[in-house]
Amino acid sequence: MTVSEETQNAAKYAAVFSLTSWLFVGLLVEDLVLSALIGGFLFFPPFVFLLHLPKAKRKEHAALVEAGMPLHLMNIAMELNLGVAFEAALANSCRGKDPCSKEFKKVLAEIEGQGASVQQALRHLGERIDSTLVKRAATHLSAAFDQKGGERGEPLKRIATEILARQRIEGRLFSGKMVVSSLLFIGVSAIVPALFQSFSIVGSAVLNLGFTAMQLFLIIAVGFPLLDLAVLFYIRSMTPVFLRER
Repeated sequence: MTVSEETQNAAKYAAVFSLTSWLFVGLLVEDLVLSALIGGFLFFPPFVFLLHLPKAKRKEHAALVEAGMPLHLMNIAMELNLGVAFEAALANSCRGKDPCSKEFKKVLAEIEGQGASVQQALRHLGERIDSTLVKRAATHLSAAFDQKGGERGEPLKRIATEILARQRIEGRLFSGKMVVSSLLFIGVSAIVPALFQSFSIVGSAVLNLGFTAMQLFLIIAVGFPLLDLAVLFYIRSMTPVFLRER
């Protein structure tokens, strides 16, 4: 999908959301002009979200492929060093169901089903995935195919080791961040609700600051859970992809 098509789709779905909001708000406030202004204002958040959603999906897919790349490269390298044919080693790496295996299946399908050369199929892999590491891995795989001899897999082992080292660094950095994130979640999920309840009791008794039953229900049953979900989403967004449960 091109950038122009993504923009058109984002505008289309955002416009539908805006018109629906206009009609719904119009029924509530019974003011056509005000509801139109609110509906127009509500056009932009979903438009921006939908516009960046395809890019975010491509980025996450690239990260998932990167996460599985070291294991696949190691397996291919060992088989090449044992004298296994390149196509056979590539086929053996396609047996899983992870994103990296699926990408190698596409490479193999181009070679066997579409008549593409190994170099062409690997170049398409690098073009398809928005990742410098995947592009480098595709280049090294192409070089391993061209190379003859018993140590064809050593360059693949080196780049796999490099990716694993990078993942270890990211994992250590994330461990440090998790300490702060855990304290943040504890504060939002336990301390803030307790303080709010104390504030509502003292405020109603001393400061004549009262909340209606509906307001308390919405804050406790809707507001705080949404705040917890926002913190959990933030923690997940900063979690390296290779550490997530897939």
